[in-house]
Amino acid sequence: MTPHSTNGAELPTNGSGPVAHGAEHEVVVTGIGLVAGQLTDPEALFEHLAEGRTLIGEHPLHSEWGVPCAVSAHLDPEVQRELAGAAPAEAGPLGPAGVLAWHAAAQAWERSGLPRRLETERGGVFLACNRMVMEPAELTALAAHVDHDAGALDLDGYLDRLDDAGTDGGLDPHRHQKIQPDTATAALADYFGATGVLETRADACAAGGMAIGSAYRYLRSGVLDVALAGGAETLTTLASVTAFYGVGALAPAAGKEPGELSRPFDKDRSGFVIGDGAAFLVLESRAHAEARGARILARVAGYAGVTEAGKMTSSSRDGSDYAVCMRAALTDAGLAPEDIDHINAHGTSTEANDTCEAAALHTVFGAGVGDVPVTGNKSAMGHSLANSGAAEAVLSVLSLQRQTLLPTLNFAEPDEVTAGLDVVTERRPARVRTVLSNSFGFGGQNCSLILAQAG
Repeated sequence: MTPHSTNGAELPTNGSGPVAHGAEHEVVVTGIGLVAGQLTDPEALFEHLAEGRTLIGEHPLHSEWGVPCAVSAHLDPEVQRELAGAAPAEAGPLGPAGVLAWHAAAQAWERSGLPRRLETERGGVFLACNRMVMEPAELTALAAHVDHDAGALDLDGYLDRLDDAGTDGGLDPHRHQKIQPDTATAALADYFGATGVLETRADACAAGGMAIGSAYRYLRSGVLDVALAGGAETLTTLASVTAFYGVGALAPAAGKEPGELSRPFDKDRSGFVIGDGAAFLVLESRAHAEARGARILARVAGYAGVTEAGKMTSSSRDGSDYAVCMRAALTDAGLAPEDIDHINAHGTSTEANDTCEAAALHTVFGAGVGDVPVTGNKSAMGHSLANSGAAEAVLSVLSLQRQTLLPTLNFAEPDEVTAGLDVVTERRPARVRTVLSNSFGFGGQNCSLILAQAG
């Protein structure tokens, strides 16, 4: 990676400054969809969070598996079964994350008022989903094909056994196809006729925001008229939880109630809580949306995707890398820091991430940082990695719609770096015209979106 490599964050210029894009290429939001916890409706989730309620609880299988941290913001198993049963055959072979993606995307599409299938090739699908990992039963089945003396895996034998027997230990023989992230991308594109551009993003924790930002670029350039953009993740599995626990990223339960573990920007934060979920937005050029009489919910006003070669699991502790990303998004939107009314923070509740983000906010907003309210949705929703940026974008759209800020749970006292931030701790009515939504991922993959009122 090259330090501070930007993913198209610059505007074209005429030699004297940024050139504004015409209204026909403004990018607007016309539909939203979201699935998390027991909730499959974005408005219901917004109200749930506004009331200060959490989605975090004890996972029904983690204690049985012996996972040290048996707490997560998992999808309710009954909801998962209902959603899997409700997906139409035309949706194709979808694994757990694909099922969530399907329902959140279909919900957003229906709400947008678009026809069932597009009559044009100027549509695209942008899905964020990190590569899935194996479940315990699959790991057990695969282990039978390992030659430990030779240090080799007979993968062909494993796959042949699946093909011949149909199942191995009760496993779906088509599982490997289902868990490929781009399988869901292709299925959504085929179903909705949005096959002009297909992208599957795996930018770690920044992927959801990157998917929306990439779609925004295609729309603003005039290449596309419509885009379905979002994320889906099902990471509350044995392998994922064990891996994140092993690197010290998960909050230890330590006798606390599950809902108290995720503590963004609080001095007693100790790690994130892993989660599942899916969220999608339908984006259109303003000209396309207005021509069909669509209800416009918000605008995507700016975006920056920035990579920085810091460290695999953290960025520069002075926040300079995150500050570069936020400033690039502001430049892209043609806005100054004082034009931002609200910050939807990445706020994972890890010591390193919150320190970096808080320092960056102080750098970008300076003396005015205390005048911009900050919300950390992961305090209640957990961290669903590739999906988080998309879910937080949906919640930001609803904050713009409702002129309401969501609370950050469990914030009691800042440390020396997070001091000075106006961390929202209960539902707050506010004038919200613009929201800066941050997503900062492992490996130095950083994203900032700016969402604004429809205008």
